[in-house]
Order: sequence, then C-alpha cells, then structure tokens
Amino acid sequence: MKINFISNIFFIYFLFSLQSFAQSINFDAKGILFLQDADFGTFSLSTNTIEREKSVSDKMGAILFPLQYGDNQNFSEKSVSNSEVHNKKAIAVMSDNRLCYVIETKGQIKKEEISNSIDKDNLPDGYYVSVVDISNLRNIKAEYRFPVGNNPLALSLSGNNEYLAVVGEAYNQELQVFELNEFGKPIRTILKPNLLGIGAITDIEWHPSGDFLAFLKKDTKEIGLIKVVKDGPTKKIVRLELLGNSIKMEGLPVVGKFSKDGKYFIVLDQITEFSKNQDQSKGKVFVIKFNYEDQGNHFLISKTEVEENPSNLVFHPNGTNILVSNMKRSFEYPINTNYTNKSSISVLGLSNDGTISNLNTINLECIMPSSIVFDKSGKNLAVGIFQYLNYGKTFGGIDFYSFFEGSKPRIIKQNSSIYTSKGTHFLKVIEDY
Repeated sequence: MKINFISNIFFIYFLFSLQSFAQSINFDAKGILFLQDADFGTFSLSTNTIEREKSVSDKMGAILFPLQYGDNQNFSEKSVSNSEVHNKKAIAVMSDNRLCYVIETKGQIKKEEISNSIDKDNLPDGYYVSVVDISNLRNIKAEYRFPVGNNPLALSLSGNNEYLAVVGEAYNQELQVFELNEFGKPIRTILKPNLLGIGAITDIEWHPSGDFLAFLKKDTKEIGLIKVVKDGPTKKIVRLELLGNSIKMEGLPVVGKFSKDGKYFIVLDQITEFSKNQDQSKGKVFVIKFNYEDQGNHFLISKTEVEENPSNLVFHPNGTNILVSNMKRSFEYPINTNYTNKSSISVLGLSNDGTISNLNTINLECIMPSSIVFDKSGKNLAVGIFQYLNYGKTFGGIDFYSFFEGSKPRIIKQNSSIYTSKGTHFLKVIEDY
C-alpha cells in the first residue's frame, strides 16, 4: 500500500525536530518543488540493482516559504511517476507558477514484481508527462498526464509558455514540440527536422529568444542546434530545421543550459567509464558558441575540469558563476571509507569572452547530490540529497547553503535542513513574482 500522506509529514517533522540547533532557513523564494524516485536505490549505480520498499511510491513534493520551526502546513506531496535514471531535466514550470510538467523517463515497478535484485537497465518503459497544478503549494494536485513516446529523457518549456519540447528514445519521436493552449494542454505536435536522423536525443533546451532549440545526443556525443520557423502573421511554429553541423564531443555529454543572455551554451560532460585513477575520471564542462546564421558552424570555445561523476549544473543569477554537483563515488557499495559519503560542488567562472575556469571546490558529506538551485537573491542555494549516510531509518533531504561571490567563491552550510523520504533527486525553485 502507499504511504499515508499524514504519516509521511509526521516522519519528516519528527526528523526535523531532532535538530535542536535548527534555525530559520535563509532562502528567498516562494517555494521549492522536489521529486522522489521510489525505485532507484542509493547504491544502484554500483550494484546494478533496484532497491525499492514495497510501501513506497514515486512522489512530487512542494515546500512553501517562509518556514517556521515545527510548521507542518507548508508541505505537500502527491504521487507522480518519475525516475532518477537518465533524468537531468525532470520538471518544467510555467512562468506564472500555475502548472508544471514532470517527465517519466522510466515507469514504476509493479508492487507484485518487486524483488531484492532487479537490473536497473531493465526497468519498465516510461511513456508520459504528468501535469501538476502548483498554484497552491500547500496542496499540489496531479491533474492528468499525456503520452509522449517510450522512454522520454528530457523536457523544456519555451519562455512564453506556448511550447513544450520533449525528447527521448522512441523512433520518429526523438523530438516532439507540443503546442499548448491557454490552459497548458497540448493541442498540436510539431515533429523533428527531417535531417535530424535517428537515435535517442538525451537533452533539449530552448534558447531565451524562443527561436532556437539546442540538443544533445549522448550516444553519438553530438551537440546541435535547431531553428524554429514561424508563420509571419500568427507567429506560430510551422516547422523545425536543423541549423549547421553538429559538434562531436569527447566523453559523455549529458545536460546543457544556455547562459542568461543566450550567448553561450554550457554542456556538462561525464566520463565514459569509471577509472581507478581519479584524475582520469573527472568530468568536464564545455562552452559552446552557436552560429545562428544559416549553415553556420558551431564552435567549442573553452572547457574546464570538475570532479568525478558530475550530475547537474546551475547558473548563478549573476550569470558568471556556474555550480556543478559532483556525486564522485558516494554511491559505491560495499561502503569504502575513501569514497562513500564524499561528494562535492565545483564553482566555475564564465568570462564575457566565453572562457570558463574552475574557481573552487567545496566538499559535501552526503550521497549523490543530484540537483542545485539558487534563490532569487543568489545569496543562498539548496542542494537535493538522494540519501544521507546514516544507520536505522534511511532518508534524503534538502540542504541549504549561503553563497559568497568573489575571485574564490565560498559556500557555507546553513544549520537547518529539510528531511524527506530517500530518493530526492530533482529540485525546482518557484519564484514569487
């Protein structure tokens, strides 16, 4: 059976109350959304198994700020299918904070099929995007879901809320752009460009102008650009066209994001395979300069190293700092004191000419930090923790840090955390407009 919502909240706040040193959380936002994957275990990356409890289901949660110590009214949870596996862009939020879209990269395991050892590469296919009403963060509501092809891998919402781009593995559905009506429902589908070819597209990102889409193909190590062709009078999308030649990369490009001004495209690159030599296992971050003219070539401008097994990246509101969460080998099992519970954040600097550099590394004491988000001020950040290394009842959570800019930026952990069920893997900030 599913965990009772009230019991979940009681458990969270029981853990919260154990922190006698707790103080107010500094985080300038309306709220935070988070996802919890019930199927994927903390050590699944190294054991190649699924570690699921029969009484747990995938969930989406919401936190409303400000929080008061002992307050149990500002939390909400609903069952929403989601997956940590292959998922770097899991949530897209409408700019007016009415609705959000959650991608199901893998389906949930049926309770009658749960065993202690299931190959994580043979999880059920995912097929859907769920639509969730987040207008009231104290009571989020899963409204409906719609099919997008098997094993979708990423989604991105245009800045004007009119188009939702979804990419994945399904043949001839590797890229679909859904036109949305005023209520956020899909009413038309624009298919991929004819010259894009076959093969899974693993990430997608709208350019801030809404006139282009950048994409990644992890298997073929490609990064490319798509032009959005619009009808003059209606300004509606007519078709999508491949623009220029794709760039071939080294390693394993997994997620990309445009700089705030759209000048550069920043790509996080994981290693292809683990190495006993940690220096050979470090991830990288690439800076791409797209040519937006017809048939123009795209260029790699600069790159820098981060640490082992980077999981995601985020831009600071200042547009010049980029933070990367590094899982390192915190997920290895059996527990190795040299690796487990050791992870980190890399703080990078992006100059106006596109040069990127690693400014500082901050060590974390947690397993699989999978998502970082800044508040509106940029003075605070939150980190999603898949699981803490503790005995007895296992749980994940959200840690909060203060961020200090400068030539060597610093991050200092705040005293308070929010504890959740284990499996927290994606955060999304809801700003208060």
